[in-house]
Amino acid sequence: MLLRYFRVDRRDIGYFRFTLEAYEGLATLSTLDARNGIVVLSIPECFAEDVAALLAALAHEISLTEIPFSEDLALPLPLKQETHNDA
Repeated sequence: MLLRYFRVDRRDIGYFRFTLEAYEGLATLSTLDARNGIVVLSIPECFAEDVAALLAALAHEISLTEIPFSEDLALPLPLKQETHNDA
């Protein structure tokens, strides 16, 4: 799984998320800091090229700046979904 971090205009976070969701399974967007528009994409390695092409197209529609990972980017939730069986 690849992680790519971006800064987007916070008004565009919803559009960015829904666009990715339209391509079911392509990537998952998690918002790290809504106020500053910091998001992370979780991308299966087999879709890296497809996501790159989609990001290039989206960059013509929204402000989209890739940023490097830093320790200051704390994830609010684990990216790997946990399941619990209480049965």
